[in-house]
Amino acid sequence: MLGLFVAIGLVVPSAAQAYAAPLVRVPFVGRTWTTGASIWVGTADSFGDAAGETLTLRAREATACETCWVVTVQMTDSGTGGGFRSWKGALDGLKPNTRYHYGIFASGFTGERGGFYFRTEPDGGARFKVGVASCMNGANAPSQPSWDIMHEQLNTGEPNIQLLVGDNMYTTENPPSKGHYWFKYFQQRAVPQFTNVFRAFPTFAIWDDHDYGPNDEDGTFAQKDVAREAYAALYPHPSFAGDGIYHSFNWGRVAFFMMDDRWGRDCPRSMPAGYSPKMYGSTQFSWLKSALRDSNATFKVIVNGSTLGNTCWGAQKQALFDFITDNKIGGVLFVTGDIHRSLLTDRTPAGGYPLYELISSGIGSPSTPAEYSFGIMEFNTTLADPTVTLKVIQNPQQRSSISGAGVTVTTKTLKRSQLQN
Repeated sequence: MLGLFVAIGLVVPSAAQAYAAPLVRVPFVGRTWTTGASIWVGTADSFGDAAGETLTLRAREATACETCWVVTVQMTDSGTGGGFRSWKGALDGLKPNTRYHYGIFASGFTGERGGFYFRTEPDGGARFKVGVASCMNGANAPSQPSWDIMHEQLNTGEPNIQLLVGDNMYTTENPPSKGHYWFKYFQQRAVPQFTNVFRAFPTFAIWDDHDYGPNDEDGTFAQKDVAREAYAALYPHPSFAGDGIYHSFNWGRVAFFMMDDRWGRDCPRSMPAGYSPKMYGSTQFSWLKSALRDSNATFKVIVNGSTLGNTCWGAQKQALFDFITDNKIGGVLFVTGDIHRSLLTDRTPAGGYPLYELISSGIGSPSTPAEYSFGIMEFNTTLADPTVTLKVIQNPQQRSSISGAGVTVTTKTLKRSQLQN
């Protein structure tokens, strides 16, 4: 059958590659909502220069006929850099919690050039998983088998999503140029195991120091506008809430607050005695507190690149804990990365309830000795007392299945009633 398609000029991308010319990267499913989804894809920078060179994005229900497209949009050129061009398209008019096939078509080429499946956001309570990963370096690790386990965990037919919690590539120029940012993002997106996850599951991302700039940079970094422009062009993300890249979204009665721990950070590498560092600028910190107070979500997940143990929090960490306690904001969880190992921690502020932190770091750039690892959150917000299960998956021998030798899983299940004061 494949030979017949080739003979008549149709291109059927292989399951492993999942794209064909003029695409040079697998499509990326980003921001998704109850009635739509945003898709990104990359081409060479030369495609799009000539008149009429365009990409078209289409979607149909997964069970519909191959030509029963329900939405068709032209993708938008979102810039060039590093020898590549970035394209985005937003599908709308879809149904909640429904599986769709999406396809990308290119002018001057016959047949679908790339595409796969995704599921829209559920409208109300749901059972779903959230994969959590950080620290991935396509330059040092062009093969990253732990993503196979991530895919295995998310490929359940539920409306599952993924969070990238920073160091989603590693810059090596100092300072990084625009082209360098683009090249490094495209380099990590060439990792085959990673592509199988982001082409299928809605993926939301923040940055940490290595995809923002050099190690431990803070808000004084001179190239931060260049970093933000690259992020904005290369992620199909929700709208930013202010300076930097912080934003929020909801999924299945869970609110996710995606924090920017670099743009407004005040934490010099060499802090003088008595210096008071800050993780966030005042505007972002005020936004977070207001958003937490105003949210009616069952669970509220604060996603940050740096862990709660990072000294750059200064007094803001206790101020945040006090705000949560004083305002009786229930259901708060923290998700962090950065430290090249994964674990669960908790701390109980005076008068409050236990605040759990899922640290997920090292899926593709581990500590020494190697500790390839990542996290999973499993929510069930359909219950009278909703639950969340936090999982840490350790994969030191880089197996491709959770049943592989040496893979270990640590879990903690919490009821919503346990997360309130």
